[in-house]
Amino acid sequence: MEKLIQLGAKPVTLSDSNGCIYDESGITAEKLAFVMNLKNVRRGRIKEYADKYPSAVYAPIDPAADYNPLWNHKADCAFPSATQNEINGKDAQNLVKNGVTLVCEGANMPTMPRASTSSWSTSCSTARQGANAGGVSVSGLEMTQNSMRLAWTAKRSTTG
Repeated sequence: MEKLIQLGAKPVTLSDSNGCIYDESGITAEKLAFVMNLKNVRRGRIKEYADKYPSAVYAPIDPAADYNPLWNHKADCAFPSATQNEINGKDAQNLVKNGVTLVCEGANMPTMPRASTSSWSTSCSTARQGANAGGVSVSGLEMTQNSMRLAWTAKRSTTG
C-alpha cells in the first residue's frame, strides 16, 4: 500500500481476519502510518481505524456469508495479499460489477479456482505468481537465517 500511495494511487480498503474498512476519502500516508503502528506495535484490530477516522466504514467478516465485503467496493484494482482462497465466485462477480480491471495476487493462491473461471477472466487481468515471487524469495532467506541462528536488525534488513 505504501508503494501505491507513493505512485499516486488512492487505496480505499484494508482488512484483517475480523473484518475490513472502506475509506472512500482514501488511505493516505498518515493513515497508513496509523495502521502500521496499530498492527505492528499495538497488535490492534482494523476496526480501530474506523474508530479514529470517521470517513471509514467497518464491516465485520461473517463466516456464514457467501461473499467477503472487502471485495464489494468500487475500485480499479484489487490486491489480495495475505490469505489463501479469499476470493470466491461471488467475490469475483462483485469485483467485476464494481469496475475492477486488475487483480494483483500478493498471497499464495488467494483466488479460489471457481472464481478464476468466472466472468472475470474476460473482464479482469490477473497478476499471479510473479506478483508474489518476492515473498517466496524472502521466505527462503528467512528460513536460512533461522537455520543459521542469524538475526538482522531492521536497519540492516533495509540497507543490505
